[in-house]
Amino acid sequence: MYDNVMKRLSLTFILLIISLAFISCGSVPKENDETSDSETIEQEEETQIISDEDEVVDVSEEPVSLVETDEEEYLRSTTNLSGEDSVTKDEFAEDKAKILEIIAEMQKIMEKEDFSAWMEYIAPDSIRYYSNPVNIRKAQKKLPDKTKQLNGIEDYFKYVFIPARKRSEVTEIRYVSKTNIKAVELKDNGKVVAYYQFVKLNDKWLIHIPSL
Repeated sequence: MYDNVMKRLSLTFILLIISLAFISCGSVPKENDETSDSETIEQEEETQIISDEDEVVDVSEEPVSLVETDEEEYLRSTTNLSGEDSVTKDEFAEDKAKILEIIAEMQKIMEKEDFSAWMEYIAPDSIRYYSNPVNIRKAQKKLPDKTKQLNGIEDYFKYVFIPARKRSEVTEIRYVSKTNIKAVELKDNGKVVAYYQFVKLNDKWLIHIPSL
């Protein structure tokens, strides 16, 4: 009888061990499944974030301002204008861009001393004025270097116009009227120096040279 009891206890103990082993084995896949689900969710969220960040808005067709301007510069430039003579910010930006473009071209012309190219940018009344021998003699008297001789408008271009402007750094414009603009440089000390004056003729900006 004692042997039977021991056999039953041994069988019960063996069954208990087997049951615990099955329970333990069954719990491992469950943990792996939960980890797998978590990783999948994180990957899906990361993919969504990357997709959102990669979205690019094409602005290549958006209008681009010709010149960067600010309110203070606009007000400085247009302070003399009023009523029908006023200009919008877009008109101001367009005028400034065109004038700076001409000045950049003028720098190249002065470096080459290209008189023919220079004449194309000069207003007709200025050409007439400085083609007059009387006015050329007036300009001659104002030359600091008396060894230079002005025999005509081409000499004026070489010995007066170029030296006065070749080192200029025009940064802003000032409206005298809607069709008359001075191109100026703002010095560090606050001084404003005008190097060019432009007049608009037949919708084209030309350089006006003040008379003597």
